[in-house]
Amino acid sequence: METYDTYSSWKTFQTFFPEEWRITSEFKPVEYYWNWEDFNVHVDHYYVDSSKKKHKLILLHGGGGNGRLLSPIGVFFQKLGYECIAPDLPGFGLTKIHKPNSYYTWINLVNELVNQELKKSKSPIVLCGISLGGMLAYQVACLNKNINGLIVTSLADTRKKSVQMGLSKNKWFGAFSPTLLNGASRITDDIKIPIKWTTKMWAMANNPEFVKALMNDKIGSGSAVYLKFFRTLFEVSLKIEPEDFNTCPLLFLQPEKDYIIPWSMSKPFYDALPCKKEMIILKNCGHIPLEKPGINQMIDAAISFLEKL
Repeated sequence: METYDTYSSWKTFQTFFPEEWRITSEFKPVEYYWNWEDFNVHVDHYYVDSSKKKHKLILLHGGGGNGRLLSPIGVFFQKLGYECIAPDLPGFGLTKIHKPNSYYTWINLVNELVNQELKKSKSPIVLCGISLGGMLAYQVACLNKNINGLIVTSLADTRKKSVQMGLSKNKWFGAFSPTLLNGASRITDDIKIPIKWTTKMWAMANNPEFVKALMNDKIGSGSAVYLKFFRTLFEVSLKIEPEDFNTCPLLFLQPEKDYIIPWSMSKPFYDALPCKKEMIILKNCGHIPLEKPGINQMIDAAISFLEKL
């Protein structure tokens, strides 16, 4: 089985992370594979020696990411005593796919991962979603009543034309691709295209050198994606509409300089939620939040949220 030792990309990424958030010989994930349906899912698992904290965190990446890209979050919380799990969702990372996969696959996979982890221990589960992982976390919380809390950086409702246009690299893809992909799904579902053709990959981070490194990652932002994934992402239904959601508390951490999913894109969905919630603007942070003072705000807010649950 492949491990991340086979790839150098993630090691390059470490240089862009705060030093205290980098993987070391002491603080690092254990890698393994989890067999689920047709997938052999790669997992980065950040274990702790003892259960210092009661909550277990499941970290969810978005499009163009993978579980290892979330290592700064895993390492940071591992140091605090929180157990963290970061799966590579099908289509990215080391989780291989042999046929076109859909966004529904992501939802069902994470839902089952939650169930599996609850069988291993009674630790309450908190879902942490970055980028599209934010709405993914919400989708899973609609299915699974065992979610104790959500920490997200976006809630982009991809059913909305305005969101489809905002996420897309150009107006053509945003305006016409949902209709085209639905109408010609028998043909288009099997087609793979580079993810950089679809969205504003230049805005993944504020550091141009980091963006360049991300674009060269063949198992992340430099990979190709089946059009079936985008079709189902744009058409996905919600089990619970936002105005009816009261399953668990929500912490929303909005990067101030996020040019892929700005606050205006998530605000309508967030405002409709009646659950206990809090929103914080991460000053000076981009789509992947790494800049100060925003990352300090993120740390303080996340720790406070988890301690109050």
